Amino acid sequence: MTGPRTRAHGLLAWGFAVAVLLYLFVPVAVTVLFSFTTSPRLSLPVTGLTLDWYEKAFSNPLFTDALANSLILAFLSAVVAGVLGASFAFGVARLRRRTRNILLTAGVLPAIVPALVLGISLALFFQEAGLSQGLRNAAIGQALVGLPFVILTMYARLETFDFSTLEAARDLGASPWRAFRDITFPLVRPSLLGAALLAMALSLDDFVVTWFNVGSRQTLPVLIWGLLRRGIDPSINALASTVLLSLVTLVVLAKLLNRKKL
Repeated sequence: MTGPRTRAHGLLAWGFAVAVLLYLFVPVAVTVLFSFTTSPRLSLPVTGLTLDWYEKAFSNPLFTDALANSLILAFLSAVVAGVLGASFAFGVARLRRRTRNILLTAGVLPAIVPALVLGISLALFFQEAGLSQGLRNAAIGQALVGLPFVILTMYARLETFDFSTLEAARDLGASPWRAFRDITFPLVRPSLLGAALLAMALSLDDFVVTWFNVGSRQTLPVLIWGLLRRGIDPSINALASTVLLSLVTLVVLAKLLNRKKL
């Protein structure tokens, strides 16, 4: 039986959970709401709704260039982080536990290094290496940001991977490439695609590492930051909402793929 005290504790837990969710999502909801307001002033109450701010944002020639750069960097980050992260996870999964734990810890260190430190360190490294700022440097930095998350995602999948199937395929005469193509890749494909989509989401959202290394080029987060320096209007909210929608879509797809079992 549940007494008054138990019900009170349950209500308190629900209230705390709701308060935390409101704290997390109300600012995001307000940003999206103001991207549809008819008034150029970001104030409540909202007097009307319109898509004009989205039209203004998308007609900005800077937006087209920033979007193209963001998509290029997101694709490169997904490919580079996906290939390197999956290869690292496969190699680590076959090692002894102590060695595996040491390498995994080293592999995920970039995830806990402050973005400011990582961005400045990469900028100084590229300068000493004689590499001028641009999309290339930003792509390297973003791949480094996404790599630990790909490693963790792939390693979680490989913990339940039956490597004896590969040995059986080799015993039956399959070449290493055919064993990978017919057995390994189909089994890990959902997790690999999910990890790559997560790397893309991190790339689209990255500002600090990109800003220190992209030079005069712009991505969507860098463009939004530049526009904010001139003042805030609903067209900036429209750009931010577009980035938000892209990130949510990629994260949801990554989650669905990682839940898929083959």
